[in-house]
Amino acid sequence: MILTLRRISQGHFGTFGMLLAGDKPLCVTCEEPWKANAPNVSCIAAGTYSCIRHDTPKFPNVWEVTGVPGRTGILIHAGNTIKDTRGCILVGQEFLRNSDFTIYGVGKSRAALDMLRQTLLDAFTLVVEAVPPDGPGGK
Repeated sequence: MILTLRRISQGHFGTFGMLLAGDKPLCVTCEEPWKANAPNVSCIAAGTYSCIRHDTPKFPNVWEVTGVPGRTGILIHAGNTIKDTRGCILVGQEFLRNSDFTIYGVGKSRAALDMLRQTLLDAFTLVVEAVPPDGPGGK
């Protein structure tokens, strides 16, 4: 199985995208802003990675993104804003923002993760795309 993380927006408030199986959207995503792939504070670099099932008391039944140069412990898990991640990929069913546009994130995260648990295999390939330079769709 090959999934694509199509990033659509990036700024100091986070990196946002959609997780796709072929051309079928599965959920939306929230990651840290780009900070040169630095561990615990940056989204991961665009590329192709292997994902494997990861199961610990803190993060049960999620996936670990492996093979990211200089990085380990990158998980796909539930959370709402970049305050809930340390370089991981958060999933949700919708994009959210607060009323004064100072906090952005994803909502219905646990529901999105539960759906992925029912849909995804124990291992899959993740193709992470860069944010288009001119926003969604590029030039």
